[in-house]
Amino acid sequence: MRDHGRGGDWPTRRQVLRGGLGGAALLGSAPFLGACGPGESAAGKSERVTFAGNGGALQKAQEKAYLAPYMREHPNVKIVQDVGSTDYSRIEAMVKSGNVTWDLVDVGGDFGTGEHEALLEPLDCRLIACTAGEGGTPYRVPLHRYASVMGYRTDKIPNPPKTWAEWFDLGAYPGKRAFFRVSGPTGIYESALLADGVPIDKLFPLDVDRAFRKLDSIRSSLIWAPSPTDTVRLLADGEVALASVFSSQAYAMAKDGAKIGVVWNEYGLGSDYLVIPKGAKNKDAAMKLAAYMTDAEHNAQLSNIYPVAPGHPEARPDESAATYGFLPSGKGGASFAYDSLYYATNQKMLAQRLNEWLKK
Repeated sequence: MRDHGRGGDWPTRRQVLRGGLGGAALLGSAPFLGACGPGESAAGKSERVTFAGNGGALQKAQEKAYLAPYMREHPNVKIVQDVGSTDYSRIEAMVKSGNVTWDLVDVGGDFGTGEHEALLEPLDCRLIACTAGEGGTPYRVPLHRYASVMGYRTDKIPNPPKTWAEWFDLGAYPGKRAFFRVSGPTGIYESALLADGVPIDKLFPLDVDRAFRKLDSIRSSLIWAPSPTDTVRLLADGEVALASVFSSQAYAMAKDGAKIGVVWNEYGLGSDYLVIPKGAKNKDAAMKLAAYMTDAEHNAQLSNIYPVAPGHPEARPDESAATYGFLPSGKGGASFAYDSLYYATNQKMLAQRLNEWLKK
């Protein structure tokens, strides 16, 4: 999001999801979701968990899918939300200062592995299905999956491109294209490499030089949007005919009547994760909430109201839900998984290279 709030100058993918379904009113900073008062409740000793997300429609959906139901089932638990940005630098500062105010945090795939583990509590993998989903470790558990896809105007392009090579073909598909201006796992580099003939299972480590050479071939036809919402809005408003978008954003616009379609081929899959900062004051309660949000029984509840796929491979969304057609699962077509460790390791380099290329 950096918007992702991952610290530094690299806007990461997460804003895509955070910006969500367009302008949903945010909860106030750290609001109480329950009416449970201090002290003992009929259900036993009261517990408190501070959940940090990135606001927007996604966090409101998380509240509806997970947090409110959890409190109804556990009336002794009070969940407090912090919204706006789960900035990685804030996690680091909290841990180093010994004043950790977040208990459970929704982070992107570029956090929670390697050197970041020193900032996190090890999860209780007897309680939590830590490694059941893509990229799960004893320090982070998959929460949901998102997809970056080819988006197009259904009124302008009756036969949309089926591959990134076709998407890059200005002769076959004239007109402007849009990317989200972010150097994280959003599909800029991968789409260019796929268009240039790199096999889908050989994308990582990214050949950044080759990707920029391919981007050079359509430079004059590219519009760089400052946010995920703006990227899909360019498509909805007809300013571009094609765009690399997140399926959740496309769902939002299509739901509101925009003439937008998506192509489920050569799409990228990424994940969000739950982590517990080292020194969290309510670690045990956070473990229980994390287990609830990510288990096979409850994990798909979010997918039924917001178009992201479950992080747990055995969670099954409701096929009758309005979101189902935009979920990044069960779509067939070729896909690739973003290499979260690669992005976590190369954040600064990728941001610098993109900024330098844009300035040329």
